[in-house]
Amino acid sequence: MKAVHYGRRALVAAAFIAACGGAWAQSAVKLGLIAPTKSLVGKQMVQGAQLAAELINADGGILGGRKIELITYDTNFQPNEGVAVTQRLLTQDGVKVIVGEISSTVALATLQLARASNAVFIAAVPKHPDVTKSGYDKVFRLNSTTEMDGEFITRLKADAKVQRVAVIAENSDFGRVTIDGLKAQLGNRVVMADTYEMTQSEFSTLVTKAKAAGADTICVAGSNMEQYGNILRLQDELKLTARRCVMPGILNSRGVQIAGKGAEGAFSADIYVPSLQTPLNKRFVDAYQAKFKETPEKIEVLGFESVWLAAQAMQKAGTADDAAKIAQALHANSWESPRGKVTFDASGQALAGGLLHLVVKDGKIVTTK
Repeated sequence: MKAVHYGRRALVAAAFIAACGGAWAQSAVKLGLIAPTKSLVGKQMVQGAQLAAELINADGGILGGRKIELITYDTNFQPNEGVAVTQRLLTQDGVKVIVGEISSTVALATLQLARASNAVFIAAVPKHPDVTKSGYDKVFRLNSTTEMDGEFITRLKADAKVQRVAVIAENSDFGRVTIDGLKAQLGNRVVMADTYEMTQSEFSTLVTKAKAAGADTICVAGSNMEQYGNILRLQDELKLTARRCVMPGILNSRGVQIAGKGAEGAFSADIYVPSLQTPLNKRFVDAYQAKFKETPEKIEVLGFESVWLAAQAMQKAGTADDAAKIAQALHANSWESPRGKVTFDASGQALAGGLLHLVVKDGKIVTTK
């Protein structure tokens, strides 16, 4: 009887071990997502990232059925807060891949911690060239850089209507490099350049200063749509006849809504519009509209891609824990994305098509030649 009892206990123990082993094999793959989640632009990024995780999980997950679990923290556009949550992701949550972020300043601070921990960092939106100029082989960027946006400035320079330019930019690495780039290209045609703080909510002094400078074109460079939307709105309220220029990569329908009539005729450029005809873009747009009841734009698609490509690279590398193999997979392969084929150059910069030129017409963002 004892032998039979022992045999049953052994079977139960074996079943327990097998169950634990199965649970371990199916444990979730943790991805760290950082973004200024309290802002509209941060919310859009998070929603795009969440949708990517949901679609991947609905397709059966990766690495034999493991689901994607996003661990999301707010950076509040502040480098010190970005550093704090990145440290938490790396040390407490044990993630090997961090994705997301809007601010270049936050991304540059985050990059240092990722490098020290030998983790992969996929920066979704930050545009400052230095994000992918550190020489670190595990950093990647999905958005275009301010240097890649040079085609837009070249067109601005060639426009005979652009003779007196005022630049209003956020006080960040992105804003400052934008001012420097415009001054370098346009020279003394830049008649006013000033910055605002990321926490600022009153802009009448800056817009009045641009008006006093006699600007025929006012270029705004800011990643927070609440801020640049209000700057555009003030131009209308203060009856400025200057043309409205929104620097590439930041024009968004929510910003247009905030600006109201002040956005009409504003021109810009970007790397994505939701009407792109690719199979994955159709799936992405349809799923986003069904879930969030609105049409996604560039921020949402970059949030989506940051999770989608991280997961595909893990699948290709055969690991969710070896950062070196994941980074090697990202560098070595071509990836399907809503924008079409995406590859990464040696620095980690994404290459996927060129700039699309945009204008606001009747309250809608449309492409133009």
